[in-house]
Amino acid sequence: MRFLLTFFSIILVTGCSNQKSRQFNEYLIGEWRIENPILQSFIRFEENGKTTYYLNQFSYRLDSLAETGKWSLNEIRKGTLTDTFVVTIDKQPQKTIFQFVPLNNDRMKIIDEKGQTFFTRILDPNLTTD
Repeated sequence: MRFLLTFFSIILVTGCSNQKSRQFNEYLIGEWRIENPILQSFIRFEENGKTTYYLNQFSYRLDSLAETGKWSLNEIRKGTLTDTFVVTIDKQPQKTIFQFVPLNNDRMKIIDEKGQTFFTRILDPNLTTD
């Protein structure tokens, strides 16, 4: 009896984790404006795990001078109000681990070893300024 209870508990936890992972992947896919204090940069997350980083608005609009890499979801940390998703972005010259905290459908807080910033979803890629 304990074996069945343990087995079903593991299945339930794994199923919930996979569902959250899938929902986060769907949430993350798209283009985001990085709210830097000095200049606006942009990042695109693709379904296949590819990420493209644009240093500024001009390179984003021209789709040039981009840095590419891969992203992957490492861990989901359960929170009281919202979960934190730990994501690795592997691009040259180094791998960086970020903590993503979704705030709403179009905005998230990003935390790394240097501090924090916010990402805002770009709903229309042709309109990059507010």
